[in-house]
Amino acid sequence: MGESGAFDGMKIELVGGKLERMDLPLAGHAARQAKIGIRLSRLLPETRITGGVGIDLDDATVIGCDVAVLREPVEGNRLLIADDLLLVIEVAETSVARDTTMKRFAYARGRIPHYWVVDGIRRVVHVYANPLEGDYTRFHSVGFGETLDVPGTDGAITID
Repeated sequence: MGESGAFDGMKIELVGGKLERMDLPLAGHAARQAKIGIRLSRLLPETRITGGVGIDLDDATVIGCDVAVLREPVEGNRLLIADDLLLVIEVAETSVARDTTMKRFAYARGRIPHYWVVDGIRRVVHVYANPLEGDYTRFHSVGFGETLDVPGTDGAITID
């Protein structure tokens, strides 16, 4: 259906075997997403940072993320799989509830080791790590402007 153009102009995710239409990002969301990618690029090669990409978690779940840090560069033009990912970041201006529940559980089931939700309303980053049995076992929040250690590097970034 996607190849036929059925979803042109829409952002769609497959969640639990059902198609869900997503709102397109607003300007503030897009600006914050770009800033995060730029800041990560100071610590990692460009080939290990991507954004706005689909992640195939299983036969019934394909969801998009805002920014991702890859374990290694990915060859070809394809959806990512959980094993490709070291860190997934969601920028949440209007989607905090969805990103801290459904997406958190989906990424944990896929065993993606690190997951951040950038909560623009509360001005904090919810940091999740160590997935086990469908959820993350470690969680804390970091305020905007405070340093965040970037997995796979010896460096840190700030988000504002």
